[in-house]
Amino acid sequence: MRKSGLLALCLVLWFAPLGSVAADSQTSRVRSPGELAQTLSNAMQGGVLLLAGGDYGKLSLRDVRASDGSPLVLRSADPANPARFSGMTLRDVHNVLLENLVFDYTFREGDALSLRPFEIIRSSGVTIRNTVFDGDLARNRIQADDGFPTAFGLSVRQVSAFTLENTEIRTFYRGIVVSESGDITVRGNDLHDIRMDGMNFAQVEQVLIENNHIHDFARSLTSKDHADMIQFWTASTTAPSQHIVIRDNILNSGHGWYTQSIFMRNELVDTGRAGAEMFYRDVTIANNVILNAHAHGITIGETDGLTITNNSLLRNARSEGAKDHRSLWTPRISVAASSRNVTVARNVMSRIVGFENQGDWSLMRNLEIQDHSRMKPGFYGMLFVNPLTGDPGDLSTFLPKKGGALDGTGLGADRLQRP
Repeated sequence: MRKSGLLALCLVLWFAPLGSVAADSQTSRVRSPGELAQTLSNAMQGGVLLLAGGDYGKLSLRDVRASDGSPLVLRSADPANPARFSGMTLRDVHNVLLENLVFDYTFREGDALSLRPFEIIRSSGVTIRNTVFDGDLARNRIQADDGFPTAFGLSVRQVSAFTLENTEIRTFYRGIVVSESGDITVRGNDLHDIRMDGMNFAQVEQVLIENNHIHDFARSLTSKDHADMIQFWTASTTAPSQHIVIRDNILNSGHGWYTQSIFMRNELVDTGRAGAEMFYRDVTIANNVILNAHAHGITIGETDGLTITNNSLLRNARSEGAKDHRSLWTPRISVAASSRNVTVARNVMSRIVGFENQGDWSLMRNLEIQDHSRMKPGFYGMLFVNPLTGDPGDLSTFLPKKGGALDGTGLGADRLQRP
């Protein structure tokens, strides 16, 4: 949220059916909300709109049907002076690209924690790139909420072929929430100063989450929040999430409080309300760096087809809670014992929970590590460059110590391998 606030003007655009408007694939320069409304009314079949810097109020697009080869593009003409929107609803749109924009939420008295100021509903072919979602702090609320981030950064429901990339999401209650959607790519984004959850997914398929940096949450420890950096769930869903890849991400509590890192509980199955038909399916978790202070480093509920490889799960002692419970503050890998067709290989972590000699599980070359006793195997100080006193925001402190037991083994995430 900027100090100056945003215009109250609401830009609402209702379009006629596709056949009633002539195609316009020209590049147009837009200098005001009024010009934007006028230009969009002639851009049903696509075109590039270059927006001058300034406040444009709320962006509401409905029934936009740009052609596959010519998307409707809204882009700031000057990324250093971006166009700003105070809200966004994209409903029933097809082939839209939003680029180099700022979506700036301002808290108002009475706004709920779960407010969705920026949402995409029943749409396809939507890409958001090189953009900022800037949230705000709640004010004049109960102690657990007052002064903490509020609202959802981006809500995506019933959407196919959606991409979010190279975008910053900051100062929200939840970062991005995706449900009942497929063909989802979340790549290269920076999420920070989130109060509860960074990324939430429910009833989704064909999901790629890669190269994101999720870090330094702004938690409310007096609340009942269970903060997660990446979370999936099955509660209140009718189909399992499947074909999921989570790779090459950095999940770092940094200088903030502890969170759960990758958490995929299967509530419908573990409470007996569903069986194998609701198992997660085809899940790959690979090459992630997790530097945090909670046991749920990678926690996966009932799944059929699970691969967990080359992840580094490291403890950030600066983020742990007040309770004297070291195992609670140490990230580990946990998999529901009834999961099927499971491979856990080449990870670096404190321990693996769930393996009971199941015939269709394979555990290979995982290295157990610990930071509490120099005299026991896997001690951090013997494996890494400067893991105990270095800045938790600097991953180079967790590079393998030259000549140490981890150096050259190829275990753990690629980011933490010596060149």
